[in-house]
This record gives sequence, C-alpha cells and structure tokens, in this order.
Amino acid sequence: MAHDPAVTRARIAAGVFSVGLLVATLSPLARDPKARKSDGYPLSTFPMFAEKRATKLTITYALGDAPSGARTLTPALVGTGEVLQARAMFETALAGGPRRIAELCAQIATRVAADGDYADVTAIRIVTGTHDAVDYLIDGKHGPEKLRGQCEVKR
Repeated sequence: MAHDPAVTRARIAAGVFSVGLLVATLSPLARDPKARKSDGYPLSTFPMFAEKRATKLTITYALGDAPSGARTLTPALVGTGEVLQARAMFETALAGGPRRIAELCAQIATRVAADGDYADVTAIRIVTGTHDAVDYLIDGKHGPEKLRGQCEVKR
C-alpha cells in the first residue's frame, strides 16, 4: 500500500501545530506568577486577583443630609451616570480649590432639589472619607470623613 506524501505532510503539520498549541497553553506554568509582565498571551494568570491588596480606600463623595441621617447620593446627582466619572469630577473640583468645590456642591444641590426621591435632603456635604472595605461592606462601619464643602438644597 502506497503512502500519499500530501497526507503525510498534512499529518506532520497537524502534529506540529498541536504540539505548539499545547506548549503555548502550558507556558504560563513556567513563568513567575508574581511577575507583572507574565500576565498575557496565551493565558492570563490574573495577578490582580492573586495578590494581597490593601483594604483601605480614600475617596471623595457627596452626602445628602436628611432628618433620618446622611444619604449617599448617586453618580447621576453628581452629574454623570458613571461612578468613575463622578470620582473624576470630585478630584477635579478638589484640585480647583474651594470655589470649584462650592460650584460642584451647588450643581448637585440643584439636581437633588429636582429629584423627588431625595425630598428629605436639606443640605449637601462633599467629604473625603477613608474607609476599610471589609469593615464597610460587612459591618457597615464608616471610617473618618473630612468635610470639603457644603451647601443648602433650595426648593
């Protein structure tokens, strides 16, 4: 029985391709998982989830003062639908100084005044808080907050 050279070449090519794919797939096992540059092709080792991270976070945000206590305000009331954009707006206001913080506070107060869900809110406070994520998410424990600006909600 004669062997077809084209079939033999195709089988060799398929074998080489399979071995190459297997080597590429197993290559992350030979890398240092803590090395930042090891995260990539063909498989990610997801070091951002494997490393120990700090649980404390310092962030600036707005609170609405109501008779029942402080209410967290949504990014839409800050002026955007996105949490990270709201964070950037607070950072920009802080960098602009007290006048820019007062302007942002007044803009938030105007939106709160127009939103019926926040009819009990009488004032806005912009604060920078440092919270431990575990304590906050599990126990509802707040860390220290520093007042950056405040304004009334006029209706």
